[in-house]
Amino acid sequence: MININTLSEKAFSDIWNLDKSYIGTYDYLGLAYFWNMEYKHYLRDCTVASRRKVHNKLLKEGLKLDGISSQHEYIVKKYAKGYER
Repeated sequence: MININTLSEKAFSDIWNLDKSYIGTYDYLGLAYFWNMEYKHYLRDCTVASRRKVHNKLLKEGLKLDGISSQHEYIVKKYAKGYER
């Protein structure tokens, strides 16, 4: 397990960029932003594991990762754990 809060700026940037390249695949790590601004308050502050769950569920359902719909909202609210609103 890597504590991303203790990484150097360069190391974090490299991992972030790698994760950006994984958006849209099941290799996504949960760091880089993929969502529509509509859901930023849920996904920006939730756990990395929760972001992966949301990302992968959207993929599985065939939804656009940056889309907006009632299905998107349901998935985001169901899986964005670690966020308190």
